[in-house]
Amino acid sequence: MKAAVVTQDHQVNVTEKTLRPLKHGEALLKMECCGVCHTDLHVKNGDFGDKTGVILGHEGIGIVKEVGPGVTSLKVGDRASVAWFFEGCGHCEYCNTGNETLCRDVKNAGYSVDGGMAERVHCHRGLRGKSA
Repeated sequence: MKAAVVTQDHQVNVTEKTLRPLKHGEALLKMECCGVCHTDLHVKNGDFGDKTGVILGHEGIGIVKEVGPGVTSLKVGDRASVAWFFEGCGHCEYCNTGNETLCRDVKNAGYSVDGGMAERVHCHRGLRGKSA
């Protein structure tokens, strides 16, 4: 699949990338669109550390094409989003009080996990269908 990937020299190249199999709790989206945020530029420029090889994007919308094991909140055909928050640990004080973005083990799309600037993307089951 084609994806917008950060290069070692702080550029973005559209390259072919292989998508790994779905993990427990993930769904596969066929992307419709993805916005560009200034955070994407910070990631590209290495302002938050070297992120060579990551797929940018956390403002995207796609259609669910496949659901992995453990996914009950999404079904094939639903529209879902690729947001900055990908997932938290699920058991810390922040995750248990609705403040998942403060989780010390948070994963963010387009930064610590691949984001939405690709033809196909993984999203986490916590994203609700039809809310995008």
